[in-house]
Amino acid sequence: MVGALQLQSTAALPATLNTRAQSGNVTWTPPIPATEVRILVPAQVIEVRDTVRVGESVSIVVNTIGENGCWQSDGGTIAQRGDSAFVVAYDRHSGAQICTQLWTDRLAHQVTAVFPTPGIGVIRAQGRRIKDSDPSYSTPVTAERKIVVIP
Repeated sequence: MVGALQLQSTAALPATLNTRAQSGNVTWTPPIPATEVRILVPAQVIEVRDTVRVGESVSIVVNTIGENGCWQSDGGTIAQRGDSAFVVAYDRHSGAQICTQLWTDRLAHQVTAVFPTPGIGVIRAQGRRIKDSDPSYSTPVTAERKIVVIP
């Protein structure tokens, strides 16, 4: 299943958690309003160096949310067009009927990209938003991060 990049809580989250959506170097589509206090995102949705060299293999990690202990990372795919990399992370449920209630925002999915020209490289991670109160709810979201590509 496409990985969860956002978890919508039924209650307001502690400030240390709900400010993640507004801080950092990732932008969201659709945007998360600054007044939103119920959406949890991973501390680092897209992990990659800020500056990379042309033609160098670059490790990219996309972190998704496991809403309980039964969810695990299940790889990812990457497609590149020029200086844009499109990543889809996949998670899988163990199939267990009983799961721990411990969630994680570090289901890591590693891929490798090569940026061919100097300038700005764009990494987009496609995923979904889920709700903690509605297991059938799933809506597409995209996280985007830009990096500098030097000669």
